[in-house]
Amino acid sequence: MRLLRRGGRDDFDHDTFTMLVEGTRRFTKAGLAEDEATEASAKAWIQAMDRTAPVVAADIRRTAPRMLRRRRRGHKLFQRALQAYWGRPLDLYLAICVAVHEAGERFDKRLAREAEERQDFHFEVLTGLHARACRTAFEVHHALAGGFPMAALARCRTLHEIAVIMRVLSEFGETDDHADLAERFYLHEAVLTAKDARTYQLHCAELGTDPLPAEEIAQLDQSRQELLDRFGTEYKESYGWATGLNGLRRPNFAELEKLVNVAHLRGHYSWASHEIHADARGSLLNVFEQGQTLYKQTGPMLFGFAEPAVWALASLELCVRTLLHSTDEVSPIELLGCKALEHLIADGSQLFEDAETFVEKMEQQVHRWTPWRRHLWVGWRLIFSK
Repeated sequence: MRLLRRGGRDDFDHDTFTMLVEGTRRFTKAGLAEDEATEASAKAWIQAMDRTAPVVAADIRRTAPRMLRRRRRGHKLFQRALQAYWGRPLDLYLAICVAVHEAGERFDKRLAREAEERQDFHFEVLTGLHARACRTAFEVHHALAGGFPMAALARCRTLHEIAVIMRVLSEFGETDDHADLAERFYLHEAVLTAKDARTYQLHCAELGTDPLPAEEIAQLDQSRQELLDRFGTEYKESYGWATGLNGLRRPNFAELEKLVNVAHLRGHYSWASHEIHADARGSLLNVFEQGQTLYKQTGPMLFGFAEPAVWALASLELCVRTLLHSTDEVSPIELLGCKALEHLIADGSQLFEDAETFVEKMEQQVHRWTPWRRHLWVGWRLIFSK
């Protein structure tokens, strides 16, 4: 075992290295070989760390209130800046989300009983997806209001997926060739559940949890196999319920985007995917420049809100429009609501873009400000970035 000393360490690291060297020297004088002495010294150091760690943890708990008060002061400063520059567009975004939610709720109440009586899978899956779209849109707002536009972008990807699936179900599920499409989508849950159960069963011992009963696994596998016998072996794939649409054999999401003419958003989807996955591109997208300094963002930010907000609003509009036009009994008030929603989303998108432009100008001017004004604008970055 070799111990190497590197420069740039703080006092604790220097003292630790010195202690290890001194310990090795003592063990060597006691008659141990150099490697044995080094190993013994390192073992003693690890034991000392084990005894000290609880003390350090206790000290952190003791000083946490003061540390958190300081952080909350910085967060309040940040929230004032966020509200000043993004308050109006964020409020309009939230109002649109509430309006879309209420439209879906009204649609569900108006047609739910009749749909239940005729076991309408089309109604069931579209209302379910619309509800999830509303929740996801609210999550986007929550992330933006907290200053996390990259997290909002990740949720935008999910909202986009929901919009695409709703369009596929709506456009193809009402044709004679694919009249059972909504049912295929609805029943596909059993295939995914069986797959998840098998994955859990494979790793439950390592997790220290109890395995699922054998009879439950057998029942899930039987339900899965019955569906494969009914719809074909391709049904086992992630998008197996869409097999056969326009001749697709093993459809993927990119092909579904093409089916409903939103393939032009593939770039947005890929960009958002980097925020979800731990890839090299995602790491680079988390680095921002301010003046001559590069920051690796560790907390909220005041820029980059427009892109996820505009994308989320467009996806949400597609979801609600798909839902409200999924029946021949379209209510006049729902038609009027869709028209009004177009204007609201156009206004909201413009507000976000204008705010983004203003924030970018402020970022450029900040370096020419006096120190106290600069502190009001960028002081939060000293807390939430490194």
